[in-house]
Amino acid sequence: MCNRYGYRHPLNALIDEFSEIGPVRWDRLEPNQPLDQIRPTDRAPVIRRTEEGAELAMLRWGLIPSFWTGPAGEWGRFRNARTGRVEKNPFTNARSESISKTSAYQGAYAHGRCLIPATEYFEWTRDPQTPKGRSLMWKFTVPGQPVFAFAGIWDRARTADGVVESFALLTSAPGPDQARYHEREPVVLARTQWAAWLDPANDMARTFKGSAAGSLSVEPFVEA
Repeated sequence: MCNRYGYRHPLNALIDEFSEIGPVRWDRLEPNQPLDQIRPTDRAPVIRRTEEGAELAMLRWGLIPSFWTGPAGEWGRFRNARTGRVEKNPFTNARSESISKTSAYQGAYAHGRCLIPATEYFEWTRDPQTPKGRSLMWKFTVPGQPVFAFAGIWDRARTADGVVESFALLTSAPGPDQARYHEREPVVLARTQWAAWLDPANDMARTFKGSAAGSLSVEPFVEA
């Protein structure tokens, strides 16, 4: 959780949408079309600070930390073997409560903040009325805010396959709109928090507690 989200606007719309944090540079080397279904390991847009200001960059979803030098595809398997966990898509989400103490994330939290633009995200629940508990898909949006931003971190790893830039989004305990669908909630920043989040001097992760009631809209979603 969250392991799928969407950004349904052209990428060049982000230049205006995030202009309140300052001019946003984009090299326009990527296609401009919307990204309806963003999944782990996909490349997706993030807004991050550079020495020249803010930029829009396309990064891999699923963070590979800077200290990893093996093959990019081996990072998740290495961590699963080390921790004993079996996670199909590890490191797409970082727990805000422990991010500053988790070896895979603490470097990125200290120097690599980003905003992750989205227009919706998705969760799944099981339908108890069916024998095998089929999955029900739910779409979450932010009322009155067609484009919002998750709190994110990014890192650059010089892997055996070359340089990989990747990101993860932060999660917190769920607010009341999210709680019935999942025990964790992606951190959706208020617009007034965007600039502050990009400044790594601000230790904000510990303040993320889940969104207030009415902050999210939820509706059933059927994939085409």
